[in-house]
Amino acid sequence: MASINLKRIISGSFAACLFLIVVGTKWATLDRFGSPMPDWDQWDAEAVELFIPWFENDHFITHLFNPHNEHRVVLTKLQSLALGLINGQWDSRLEAAVNALLHAALAVGFWLVGRRWLAAHWHAALFGLIAILISLPLAWQNVLGGFHSQQYWMLGLSFIAIVLLPFARAWSLRWWLGLATATCVLGSMGSGLLAAAVIFTLVIWRIIAREISWRAASPTLVSMGLLIAIGLLTRHEVAWHQKLKAATVHDFCFSIIRSLQWPLRDRDWAATILWLPWTVTLWKILSRRTPKPALAAADFSQLRDPATGIFHDSSLRAGQTIAALGGWVLIQIIATAYARGAGADYPASRYMDTLAFGALVNAVALGWLLTPTTRTAGAPTASESSPPATAANRSVLPPPTSTAPRCGTHPWKRRALHAIGLAWLLTFSFGLHHATKNVLRYELVDARKYYIKAEANMRRYLGTNDPQHLAHPEIPFPSAQGLIDRLARPSLRALMPLPIRAPLPLTPANAPLGFAANDARGANLARPPRLGLSPATPPLDAAPSWGSFHVTDGTAATSEWQSAPVPPTAAPWLKFETAGHAGENGVSLELRSVRTGHLLATVSPSKVPGDTWRAAYVRTPAEPYFVLAKDTDPTRWLAFSGPTEMGGLSYWAAQATKHGLLILALATAATLTGALVSWLSTERRT
Repeated sequence: MASINLKRIISGSFAACLFLIVVGTKWATLDRFGSPMPDWDQWDAEAVELFIPWFENDHFITHLFNPHNEHRVVLTKLQSLALGLINGQWDSRLEAAVNALLHAALAVGFWLVGRRWLAAHWHAALFGLIAILISLPLAWQNVLGGFHSQQYWMLGLSFIAIVLLPFARAWSLRWWLGLATATCVLGSMGSGLLAAAVIFTLVIWRIIAREISWRAASPTLVSMGLLIAIGLLTRHEVAWHQKLKAATVHDFCFSIIRSLQWPLRDRDWAATILWLPWTVTLWKILSRRTPKPALAAADFSQLRDPATGIFHDSSLRAGQTIAALGGWVLIQIIATAYARGAGADYPASRYMDTLAFGALVNAVALGWLLTPTTRTAGAPTASESSPPATAANRSVLPPPTSTAPRCGTHPWKRRALHAIGLAWLLTFSFGLHHATKNVLRYELVDARKYYIKAEANMRRYLGTNDPQHLAHPEIPFPSAQGLIDRLARPSLRALMPLPIRAPLPLTPANAPLGFAANDARGANLARPPRLGLSPATPPLDAAPSWGSFHVTDGTAATSEWQSAPVPPTAAPWLKFETAGHAGENGVSLELRSVRTGHLLATVSPSKVPGDTWRAAYVRTPAEPYFVLAKDTDPTRWLAFSGPTEMGGLSYWAAQATKHGLLILALATAATLTGALVSWLSTERRT
């Protein structure tokens, strides 16, 4: 009992570490390269079809189910709505941070399920491969884009449905869970119905193989048939995407090949090697002998040998699931080649999470082929029949008496399988290295450059309402007028997040002493004004500021600035931009009560800004307040902006992503420690 509990503790610890490794890496990527600014598709799917209908009571349910291009992204819309309502702002970084949790959960689920199909010595390799493939920002568009949660919903729900539903007893809890996920995945993307198609095909195969009767399988077949029909009937075509479809057989075929060869480029032959493990697994499933009578449906736990933790080959259900998962990836590739195959280009970044999932399926297929088939005394073989195991007969299952390699007893078959494994590993590693280098050196860097420019243009427009600030190619929507029309809706404009949100207006209560106002909005950016700022400090481009730096000597004997009363707002956090010696002795920026004058909060950045701007966050006071700035040190200076409202979840998302590398480091250290503890406990038992 103690040994079983220790195994569960170790397994749970590894699962938690894998989750944190994925989350930490994605959050670190998001912090360095991402943006809270809504981008491109979000201005249609979330702004026009979600937030505006919700806040303006305009047929919300109809808009919720309206298609976005060819997809009905209902789950993504509901997730974005929930985050927007709780947060009070529309924050793409927050959405992407939550998406990282979804993908990390899928990684843990795949590891927990996949390791049950493999011998114990493959578990660490599977853990490492999942951590690398899911963590690396190969699909960087999905990592940075808050709208791309539909990719994770489709992957995760399809995985659960395919693992559970084909083998679950009709009307059991496992069956209902599988049916629920297969139904919900229709609301992820247009290709969500393919999970039901794969399940339907696998169940038909099990009937042909006489593993299950038509009567036992009919509830699953009818349910999947209905889901396929619903998916087909609700398909939506858009005229402006017709040109993206594969127009020739050449484009269609080579679009498929260039997805199958991922992560390599310019090596069409790699598709054969990288998908060979799954192909061999599929061949073994299709070439197996048919048992005599049909068996009743049984779940995976009824087939596992408790002594080894490996599933018997009595129906090759692990292999069937691997084959089904790979088949699902393959038809996703085929569907993408049909809908986006024009020119036979290489797959876009947003499709690479699906391709990475296919690589994981091939890795598990290879490990499954190399995992010996466990036989037990008196246990049925693949060609024998037996009733479903019960708790009673499982407890007395005799220990294994022999093992046989799944690849066969012939030495040449074993050597061939090892050669396939080596070729797969070398090809995949070479491609992964080059794909990762390209993403880190070029694609993410270019994405960050775009976000910086687009944020600045949006910030200037929201601060001035001057359309000329959107007359640039770097804006987060194809049309400047489209942005202007959408932002003309007060309900949407009120949701804008940092860093594009306009600050609250501040006005001085009386003549400022020693502080100069500076406003570079609409000024010549080549020679902007720098009143109150040091010559090396860039002025804020979308908000006024006040500073105590004097051009003549850089100091002032006494500087003080007090604002008019500011009413409290609903946002829980305020962000000030500060420059100079903010946070040092003799320089202070405070929020004080209008009613009593007592101190409510001190505005101080985490580091002294100097000649740059640094953010300082404070809790929003619950009562009217005024801003008081003082500079009593002749050797120091202070500059600050008005406060900008920040949602609570936005604040915590910013803080969490900022510590992504720390989370990754701690999770990696915990993984290595757990591996050492696991090894020592194994050595002690032996």
